[in-house]
Order: sequence, then structure tokens, then C-alpha cells
Amino acid sequence: RRFGTKCTACQQGIPPTQVVRKAQDFVYHLHCFACIICNRQLATGDEFYLMEDGRLVCKEDYETAKQNDDSEAGAKRPRTTITAKQLETLKNAYKNSPKPARHVREQLSSETGLDMRVVQV
Repeated sequence: RRFGTKCTACQQGIPPTQVVRKAQDFVYHLHCFACIICNRQLATGDEFYLMEDGRLVCKEDYETAKQNDDSEAGAKRPRTTITAKQLETLKNAYKNSPKPARHVREQLSSETGLDMRVVQV
């Protein structure tokens, strides 16, 4: 019991006569060889992802989770590209006043065509 093979998922011992599933160096009971998200039991030939800690995720759930992560990462505002003329205008204005008042920033925004936040930052 102490030194025998243990299931990676449930950490229970596995008797030598029991049928098991293996993924790399990890060993599982048949009923423990399942996706951690949808709990679907994985069969021979099913595509799955093996996490570093031995947890299993079916291909469908993994790709869904990855798409959600990508869409959240894609929700960020793209970087603003500043042209040489815009940069020159901003440098001149900030050289005259390192902390311009709101109305000056609004004027810079309309002159350069940049967002107020970009002018401020």
C-alpha cells in the first residue's frame, strides 16, 4: 500500500491486477482517466492535453479555454503609433510646460488627432 503504484488523479493505490491507463509517466484508474473540466471519461484514441501536474483536459475543452484566453487578451486596446509630426508637436508643448493644463491637452489632442489619454501619457 505504501510503496505501490498510485493513481495520479485520486492518489489511491492501484492493485497489480487492475486495468489502468497511462499518459507519459502518469498512471490512472480507468474511471479517473477523465477530463477535469467536463468529467468525460477519455477512451483510447481520444485526443487530450496532459497538464504538468498530471491533470487531463479533453481537446474540446482545452481549445475552448484557449479561445477564451485569446479573446480576453485581444480585448486590450492596440498600441497607438505616433507619427514624427505628432511627436514633434507633443515635445514642443511639453518643453514649454511639463504639466499642461486640461485645455492645453485638449488643444493638443485636436491638433494631433490623438486621444486625450495618449496626449496625457
